[in-house]
Amino acid sequence: MNRLYTSLNQYLLITLTVAFIIGISLHRFFPLPFLTISSISALFLLLVLYSYRHGKEYETALFLLLTVTSLGFSHAAYFQQRSSQENHIRTHISKETDSVLTGTLHSMVLFDGKKSTILLKSHSLRNKGKSCFTRVHGLVQLRLKGALPATIEPGTELVIRAQLSLPYRYGNPGGFDYPAFLASRNIHTIGRILTPAHIQVLANDPSWLHDLRYLPERVRIRVRNLIEKRISPQHAGIYKALLIGDRSTLSPAILEGFKASGCLHILAISGLHLSLLATALFFFCYWLTRRSERFMLHFSAKKTALIATIPLLCAYALIAGAQTPVLRSLIMVLVFILAFCSNKKQSPLTTLAAAALVVLLLNPRSLFTVSFQLSFAAVASLILVLPSLSVFLQAKHDKKQARHRIVHITFRWVCAALFVSIAATIGTAPLLIHSFHRISTVGPIANLLLEPLLCLWSLPLGLLAICFSFFSPTAAEWCLHLGEYGIMAAIYIANFFADISFSSLWFATPHSILIVWYYATLMLCLSTLSRSKTIPLFIVVCSLFFFPIQLLTDRFSNASEITFLDVGQGSSTFISFADGEKILIDGGGSSSSRFNVGEQIIAPYLWQRGISKLDQIIITHPDADHYNGIPFLLQHFQPDILWTNGETGHDQGYDDLLVLAKELGIAVNTPGRGEILYQSKDEQITNIGNPIHDRREVPQKQSTNSNDTSLIIRLQSSSFSCLFPGDISKQIEQQLLSKHNQLQSTFLLSPHHGSKTSNSKEFLTAVAPQKIIVSAGRFRPQIFPSRYLQEYC
Repeated sequence: MNRLYTSLNQYLLITLTVAFIIGISLHRFFPLPFLTISSISALFLLLVLYSYRHGKEYETALFLLLTVTSLGFSHAAYFQQRSSQENHIRTHISKETDSVLTGTLHSMVLFDGKKSTILLKSHSLRNKGKSCFTRVHGLVQLRLKGALPATIEPGTELVIRAQLSLPYRYGNPGGFDYPAFLASRNIHTIGRILTPAHIQVLANDPSWLHDLRYLPERVRIRVRNLIEKRISPQHAGIYKALLIGDRSTLSPAILEGFKASGCLHILAISGLHLSLLATALFFFCYWLTRRSERFMLHFSAKKTALIATIPLLCAYALIAGAQTPVLRSLIMVLVFILAFCSNKKQSPLTTLAAAALVVLLLNPRSLFTVSFQLSFAAVASLILVLPSLSVFLQAKHDKKQARHRIVHITFRWVCAALFVSIAATIGTAPLLIHSFHRISTVGPIANLLLEPLLCLWSLPLGLLAICFSFFSPTAAEWCLHLGEYGIMAAIYIANFFADISFSSLWFATPHSILIVWYYATLMLCLSTLSRSKTIPLFIVVCSLFFFPIQLLTDRFSNASEITFLDVGQGSSTFISFADGEKILIDGGGSSSSRFNVGEQIIAPYLWQRGISKLDQIIITHPDADHYNGIPFLLQHFQPDILWTNGETGHDQGYDDLLVLAKELGIAVNTPGRGEILYQSKDEQITNIGNPIHDRREVPQKQSTNSNDTSLIIRLQSSSFSCLFPGDISKQIEQQLLSKHNQLQSTFLLSPHHGSKTSNSKEFLTAVAPQKIIVSAGRFRPQIFPSRYLQEYC
């Protein structure tokens, strides 16, 4: 008990930060009202004062921890309550609503070449059917096809007509929690602007404080314009990411190259960027302060130089967008500066804890973001290995080594850099696997080459270009062009490592308990315990990432399962049979150049279940909303058979899919009428046969659009049956009925997403389903499903 109390006193800030984090986490699972938990916090605080006054040290420590935990709980509850206030814009939106709102453009508009992302600080709102505006507050994220007029700058008052709605999360386990991601940025409402004509500027006379508030965002625009005008678009995307945190124009190919090489973090403004800037500013200010002997006699040159860097660092953090890694780095630098200037030594872990506490005080939802977790996990890993690293670098050379001193010093620093990269990878590995399902095997070496190019060459030249842009555009352009060489080399190296076989390992989603075990055994390895016992235990835990716990539990299941995935306007159904066979019927939905339904929706669901291999994939017909996610699934789940309807030449994307399947050695088959695609003792999947595939039975004037060529699949189980008719129209439905096919099924996946062009009364009567499933998006509820189908159900 005495040792515990001593440790608590020695690492007080670290312990209190952990307690605060526990409190925020508890609110996620037990969301009690703010007033309730605040009362509990007040009670614990009274117990702390009572115990302290009566000299009860252990009781004081215990109640202090409980108080801080409850404060973390209440802080999270307060933020949730704030977004539920009556005048918050979120409370006025329940479904997609045609609205008019006024507000202030809150930040630099992001434009990816096709769409603009606008962040508006709302002031008033009028929904369709309302006669007057209502005062509201809260941030709204709006999307607009095309670019916003360049004359509209942050701080401008706007009136906008938009289709407002609440952020939506696809209903499949394992998927990206988009509402939570936006909530971590205090955004609870989103919207679509149909045309730039629905945006009007309001005349106003802003105060100087208003202009000062939005000055950093306007400087960001100036820097963005400088970069876009001076260098090529491909390289400009990386420069904008490095300097102002704008990754909107990074091409998918560049992003994938940096992901696969394990270097994507370099494209986010982080501690390394801010540390380099702080170092450069310190030496410059230190040089200036040493110019005056009188100044040096009265003040400390080092302390003055450090203090002088603070406003400049804060200004750059604002220009960089004040994201979590930037705030964490800024806070750590500020804590270090204040500790040095006050002649107090602070341990690196204490400094890191202070940074975490401040970030969470600003927004407790940051705790659950990938950025926060990876940022702090990486820095904590480096801090823990710092003592060993220092010993390695400070080791003395013998006489023989002294002859080649430069070579040996260089070798030590290269080894140290590699050691740092490996330590960061080990410290963040389970979080990377949990969030991105992949980890780079070449990351430590690739980082060794890319970080000097981007962080020690391109970044400093880019920062110089920003400074020169205010008085010498020519010098600014010269700096950017020099920095561009580093970017070109970095892209080449990233692609080189990304093309190496097994440069990335893909994993199913690890269970949260496994992540806890990983960090627990890792800490045991770093402790004073015998490594001959702890390291084998750590290796065993690491091996469990390759053999997911979910798969082990599924093996004991003796029931088949069918899952209709939420993919928006598309279709995808996953079937898991009792004997272990896993089949996917269709895999498509809403997609864009930056969003793939296979990578972002279907694969995360499969990984969440511990599945890394599919046996068969069936594509009913070559429409994008049924196949556009399949290429990713072919590459990462390697099915043995790909079933298609035999159609080719529908579009280039589908033809590329068939080519990819053959390159991967996947059999591409077309089932015949009545062919059994899968069969076990009690279950089978059969191709009923589409009448249009038998040309002898089809009239000459029969329409042969891609929807009507759909495979018609029926699943028969001992306990249920299900019909998958693809997107067939009423005409094909009638032909099916005339052939007296076995159609009756327990479940029906409504043809053509519930459209009125399908789902005839006769067809529905013949199938006689107990349940009809409509796989459709949420933005056209009156069309998908049709009014007739809604009334039928």
